[in-house]
Amino acid sequence: SIHRLNFRYPDKKRGLNPWIAPTLLISTGTTLHFSTETKNNVRDFMQDNLAYRGKADDYLQYAPGVAVYAFNAMGINGKNNFGNSTALMVKSFLLNGAITDRLKYWVNETRPNGEGRSFPSGHTSKAFMFAHFMHKEFGELSPWYSVGAYSAATTVGYMRVAKGAHWISDVLMGAGIGIFSTELVYLTHQYKWDNEHLKRFDIFPFQLGNQKGVTMVYTF
Repeated sequence: SIHRLNFRYPDKKRGLNPWIAPTLLISTGTTLHFSTETKNNVRDFMQDNLAYRGKADDYLQYAPGVAVYAFNAMGINGKNNFGNSTALMVKSFLLNGAITDRLKYWVNETRPNGEGRSFPSGHTSKAFMFAHFMHKEFGELSPWYSVGAYSAATTVGYMRVAKGAHWISDVLMGAGIGIFSTELVYLTHQYKWDNEHLKRFDIFPFQLGNQKGVTMVYTF
């Protein structure tokens, strides 16, 4: 059969609920982006009282995603099998990166530390993308998986503001994009990355003149 985008959504019974958080975060981040006074006040408070100079945020942003595979290795299985969960994670990562990077170039906001391309926060968007991925996979097993994932992502957002790398608007926008990207991928995923469908993939090298590469073929 022909592969069609049919918007199969396992959580459709939840209606619009999954979109409330990213909508609020993106809306608030956008509004604060144009509020220079609020951004400056938050920056000054953080630098005076909660300044941070470490590099833990560079690693913590990936923690929820790593945790998913660590739990799988320990025999704790999430909602989807390894193939589908990996496909969902990769697509979420790519979509989130594309949206975040494009906005960074289009807006080209100056960071609190004087550097460029501040809006939105890439660290925060990745952190919340991975956090929401973990929530989608393990949230039904126990709410503590979601609490841990979102706590790690929120900590990343705090660190980005506390070290002067981003404005508060940047991290709110980044958080919204991260959740939105993952939710959209789950909405459109076809759930065909199981053993039966993976057997239909063939990968082989090719050469055309001086051009070399690999080709992936899927038999429907």
